[in-house]
Amino acid sequence: MDTDDALASLQRASQLCCLCYWRRDSATGQQKRSRWLLLYGCVVLLLSVGYLLYGLLDASRNVEANGVGSETTHIGHTVDSIQLVGIRVAHATALLEELWQWQAQSQFVAQLRQIDLDFINLLQLDVNNGQLRRQMGRRALYMLSGYVVSQGFILFTKIMSLDIKFMVYWLSYLLPLLVCGLRYFQIYTVILIVQQRLELLLSMLDSLQLHEALPEKPYICNTINEKLDMETQAAACMQRLLAARKLYQSLWMLVALLNRCYGLSMLVNLGNDFLSITSNCYWIFLNFRQFAASPYDFMQIVGSALWTAPHLSNVLILALLCERVSYFTTRLALSLHHIRADLQNDAHNALITQFSLQLLHQRLHFSAAGFFDVNCTLLYTIVGATTTYLIILIQFHMSESSLNSDSPGG
Repeated sequence: MDTDDALASLQRASQLCCLCYWRRDSATGQQKRSRWLLLYGCVVLLLSVGYLLYGLLDASRNVEANGVGSETTHIGHTVDSIQLVGIRVAHATALLEELWQWQAQSQFVAQLRQIDLDFINLLQLDVNNGQLRRQMGRRALYMLSGYVVSQGFILFTKIMSLDIKFMVYWLSYLLPLLVCGLRYFQIYTVILIVQQRLELLLSMLDSLQLHEALPEKPYICNTINEKLDMETQAAACMQRLLAARKLYQSLWMLVALLNRCYGLSMLVNLGNDFLSITSNCYWIFLNFRQFAASPYDFMQIVGSALWTAPHLSNVLILALLCERVSYFTTRLALSLHHIRADLQNDAHNALITQFSLQLLHQRLHFSAAGFFDVNCTLLYTIVGATTTYLIILIQFHMSESSLNSDSPGG
């Protein structure tokens, strides 16, 4: 099974959501850009941008659409409006990036095919795309289940309160949320593709052992056949090590193409997740402040927490995946220095030194459009920024409450 067959279901879902404009030619088996899908994507992009601009110009309608009642502060309405605008911007950005980076995506697919051919031709190793398909299916099931549970509970809570205005807000938020979730899943999948090939390269390097010259012993002379066999094994190991260098170079370039293809989406989606996490934490604070120990109040708190769950899980999964793949550079360097080399052979030493320098200077990293690297340090940054802005929102809320209580009609 090749990579195109493993990603067939994801490609069909992406075509439906205008996140893929490629289709497989039945005659040649190659991926080609579809004009109909391109036209469909342009129409959807124009509609999403128009709806975004309409929402920005009609801010008063967006404020009333949340339907949370008169007890909610103006800050809460503003936070909801910003959250809605953020998800729409993330949706439009994903559609725009898919149209803009089509050449980089074409290079990514071609580079990936060449890497798979190099694994077969140089190392006699076949990539297990069936395992990739199973992993992708499990992750899709878990991710979809999380979205269904969180949004279903929120909808159930609002149905119980007969909050019709919130339904409009929820529906206008749901579609961009699902499309952004699919964009995240595309990023997860391509990162898994890189990780799978790095694991294959690491396992090959762990099993590689160059010949170590034995000290000369008196009165013992190796036969010519033994020496030839040892030289043949050493030459074969050297060839595999050269192939490993070439494949790592190709994978490093593949990660650079990945950053070009999805860097802007990662930047905007992570920013939108930060807005959603901060705003829902603020709503949890408001719900606790007005908590009356009723079942509905408890469901409101749980609903706000579940609304945060998809955004928080997306940030966690993306950061952990990028951190794990980036750490493969260190793992490859450690495995390289565990190889037993021939200290009397300058070619062996030079090759290992050159590969070590390559791993030192060509470190794998995932970048959000060049603004910052996506790794586990991002989690600390988001937690700190969320805490800071949440404190600012609470201070504004306290000031607004004081002004309302001091007003003549308060």
